Amino acid sequence: MMKKIWIFALANLLVVSVSAQEQKSTSRQAEIFYHKYEYARAANLYERLAKKKHPKLIFLQRLATCYRMVNNYEAAAKWYAVVLEKGDTVPETRLYYADMLKSQGKYAEAKAAYAAAQQSNSQAALIANRIAGCDAAVQWMNSPSAEAVRGVPRLNTTLSDWGATWYPNGIVFMSDSLRKDLLLPGSKVDKNLYGRNNHPFYKLYLADTVNYGNVYLFDLSTAFNSYRYHVGPVAFDAGFNTAWFTVTEADKRIDGEKERFPHGLVIRGNRRLELMVSHRDSSGHWQPAESFAYNKSSEYSIGHAALSPDGNILYFTSDMTGGQGGTDIWFSELQPNGSWGTPQNAGSVINTADDEAFPAIAKDGTFYYSSKGGIGMGGFDIFAATGGKNQWSQPNNMRFPLNSPGDDFFFVRNGNGQGYFASNRQGGMGDDDIYSWSSPNTTTIETLKPFVPGLQIPFTANVCPRYRRSCIYLYNKKRGIGWCYSAETGSFTATLEPDTEYVIRITTGNSTSSVEFNTNGMNSSNTIEKEICPDSGIKH
Repeated sequence: MMKKIWIFALANLLVVSVSAQEQKSTSRQAEIFYHKYEYARAANLYERLAKKKHPKLIFLQRLATCYRMVNNYEAAAKWYAVVLEKGDTVPETRLYYADMLKSQGKYAEAKAAYAAAQQSNSQAALIANRIAGCDAAVQWMNSPSAEAVRGVPRLNTTLSDWGATWYPNGIVFMSDSLRKDLLLPGSKVDKNLYGRNNHPFYKLYLADTVNYGNVYLFDLSTAFNSYRYHVGPVAFDAGFNTAWFTVTEADKRIDGEKERFPHGLVIRGNRRLELMVSHRDSSGHWQPAESFAYNKSSEYSIGHAALSPDGNILYFTSDMTGGQGGTDIWFSELQPNGSWGTPQNAGSVINTADDEAFPAIAKDGTFYYSSKGGIGMGGFDIFAATGGKNQWSQPNNMRFPLNSPGDDFFFVRNGNGQGYFASNRQGGMGDDDIYSWSSPNTTTIETLKPFVPGLQIPFTANVCPRYRRSCIYLYNKKRGIGWCYSAETGSFTATLEPDTEYVIRITTGNSTSSVEFNTNGMNSSNTIEKEICPDSGIKH
């Protein structure tokens, strides 16, 4: 649901009523919400109006639009069908109806709807790609690629979770399922919900492991989450010392179009996306962010950063003028003096007349992004290309099961043929969900032996008084699981497995202290003891 929000603008509108005492009718209140882009709220009211004996066509059109804008494909298709039955002749209506059918995987029906749209819509090339995508989708689903795909239930919620990317000892992701108890003092929470979908605003969270054991979540840092509105996604440099992240800044509303309606004056004001950069200091703390030099929220949005492996090229998504259409992938080059060069469009090989977004680059330089304009299975499909700047190979659709009839985006890959992506496909836990994937062509899965009783190594941790109620996390890297211990009596004990790498970690304030150690060559006759005191380090 949240892709359109991230690509375009966050709207905040002011409505000045004709009379403060006036009791607004359902239609007037729906109109207010609709023109404020608060589609979830408007849809509830237009549903009431649609049930009346002779509903106005404009109400049905707007109801269909509301559901399309919040990615409720089934409801949108239902109401677009009603609108077409009642004689709607707007060319885009047939195109939108076909798009909603395609996003449900109803490819035969979608092809028929696209054929009808071709007769009345000037976007012939776009529609031809949509039809080709329907045919390709059927073939791909009948002959899927070998990648294994599964949801990550420890991270996903009934709302929107996406943007998973690697971080030392875990992953960072964004979620609009507001977890206030995890946010640190200094992280800001807007008391209002986001009107477009009635969800809270996104924040960035750190998950302490990418595996399927006990997963503990933390506020990433107040350097990121100090913005009241949406925060994320984030991209890090190779050393995790610089972070590029996307925000919508609450204090930069740009008053735009003004229009007077029967209920009063509506002022459309946009908070566009901006790209921010934060650096770690010598003690590992993230510093207050600085604005990217080419942010210009009065004219366009910039977001979704991705760095080339050498850190010299910054790719991002923007709707600035000079693109191919919709939102495009752009890039900026690092200059000898440390500044970033003027943004350039990444070219027509990867950019289309529709939307492109969510760039990411693997360690081998393969470029991944999502597109609505290429031949694909649904809305956004994931594509891969090689090259750089504005010179690219012909992009390849990543096919099913990485792509689906829904929106598939934010694909990241490590050097072992594993990674994450996000999707709002059917069968998930909520809105957008995080999925893991692996390729059997490049990944071997080690078969782990079970724990052997009698071979465990005794372990004792002594904890400073101020941290005895904290979660002291002991992580077994071989098995991908961990345990959270408290030490109210001053210490805790555990048993460790031989020939295994471990991590001890404790989070305090804005920082996380950790130490890695192993039990190589040890057996049950050995003992391990550690002092846990983040102020003075974790000591052997």
